Amino acid sequence: MSDFSNPQAYETWMGRWSEQLAPLFLEFADMNEPGRYLDVGSGTGMLSRCILEEIDGSEVLGLEPSASYVAFARHKVPDPRATFKVGDAQTIPFEDNYFDASLALLVLQEIPDARKAVGEMHRVTRSGGCITACQWDFVSGMPSLSYFWEAVSEILPEEQAQKEAKKRVPTGYSDAQALADLWTDLGHMNVETAQLEIRMEFVSFEDYWKPFLGGATPTSSYAMTLSDNLREDLANRLRTRILGNGPDRPFSIPARAFAVRGLVS
Repeated sequence: MSDFSNPQAYETWMGRWSEQLAPLFLEFADMNEPGRYLDVGSGTGMLSRCILEEIDGSEVLGLEPSASYVAFARHKVPDPRATFKVGDAQTIPFEDNYFDASLALLVLQEIPDARKAVGEMHRVTRSGGCITACQWDFVSGMPSLSYFWEAVSEILPEEQAQKEAKKRVPTGYSDAQALADLWTDLGHMNVETAQLEIRMEFVSFEDYWKPFLGGATPTSSYAMTLSDNLREDLANRLRTRILGNGPDRPFSIPARAFAVRGLVS
């Protein structure tokens, strides 16, 4: 099973879509002033790189619990204005009011205590600074994953299928209103939410299917826990669902995320 230690596999799995989403997220965050930014759960460095490209005079600290991801981000984003550090978002190792803004892209669902993490983001951000986060709409905005779990439910016994179905939606703040309520509860001002949409472009069915075998996350590890016959059946069902009975070809699947922002009082 995945332990989030393979950043290269993650790039193929979700990193390429993070690259599309990051500029939209930054535009929603409405940040354009030079400053010191905190990238919480910085992963492979995609958002940090986007901040440096879009905001002149900025510097970024990427905080990430996985040492292998930190090493990968340092290599991918060699800009001296970027620093990547191993650390826990639930206990951010910086003093109060240290950053001008704090951002979290596609990570809150992976943090055991997301409320505590957002509280920490609030603590280390100056008065008037922006606290913002974005995550996929796992309920109805990620057909690429829904197709997978629907096909899984077709090949497993009913009881096991119901158990696996629970993995479709991460627990916690899984919709925009829940995130807005959290931001408001923690004392943020001018809380806003938005939906951000991209299209996932695939050059072939293999381009879609191969990342499910890569082990970057629990979902992308699951297919490898199946027997060879079940895994082949799963792949065939997905191919038919996406391509019908036609030949292999490029295709695209829509994806939606929701974002929330607020200002520190």
